[in-house]
Amino acid sequence: MPKSTTEEATKSSDKIRSRSRSSSTNVPLHFSVHKPGCHFESCCGVCNLFPGVLLIAFCQVLVGSILLTLILTHGKQYDEMHQTTSSQLMSMASGAILSGITGAGVLLIIVALTENCRAMLVYLLVAAMVWIGIVSLAITKISRACIRFKDAPKIKDEQHRLANLACVSGLFTFLGAALYFFSFVVVFSFYHFRYVRRAILLHEAECE
Repeated sequence: MPKSTTEEATKSSDKIRSRSRSSSTNVPLHFSVHKPGCHFESCCGVCNLFPGVLLIAFCQVLVGSILLTLILTHGKQYDEMHQTTSSQLMSMASGAILSGITGAGVLLIIVALTENCRAMLVYLLVAAMVWIGIVSLAITKISRACIRFKDAPKIKDEQHRLANLACVSGLFTFLGAALYFFSFVVVFSFYHFRYVRRAILLHEAECE
C-alpha cells in the first residue's frame, strides 16, 4: 500500500510538471505585456478601442464617398490637371481606390458590430491592398508632377498652376496614405487584443 501511494504521488507530480512545462512553452505573446490574472478590460488601453474603430469606419465611408462624388462630378478637370484627359487614367485609378476605401469602411462597420473574426481578417487584407493602392497613386502623382516641373521655364502660367495643383494633389494623397496606415494599425491592434484575449482567458482557465 505505501509503495502504491508513493508511486501514484510521483506520477501525479510528473503530470503536473509536464503540464506546467507545456503551458510555459505555449504562453501567448500577450503575456509579455499582461501578467496572468490581470483584468484585460481595464489594464490595456488598446483593448478598449471599439469606439475608435467605429469612428475610423464612419470616417472612411464619409471621406471615401465625398471624394468619390467629387471625382465623378469633376473627373474631366481632374484629368486635365494630371494631363490624362485622353486616357482618363488618373480619374479611373482614384475612383477605384476611393471605392475601395468606402467599401472597406462599410465592411469594418459590419465587422465591428458583428464581431466576426473571419470577416475581420478579410477587412485587414482588403485594407492592406487599398493602402498599397493609395501609396502607388501618390507616388505616381508626385513623380508625374516632378517631371513636369523640369520644363517649368518653358510652360505657360496656366499650365504651371495646373502642375502645382497636381503636385499638391500627390502630396495630399501621400498624407492620406499615412493616415490610412495609422487607422490600419489601430484596427489591427483592436483585432489582436480583442480576439486573442479570448484565447488568453481560456489559457488562464486551463492553467488554473
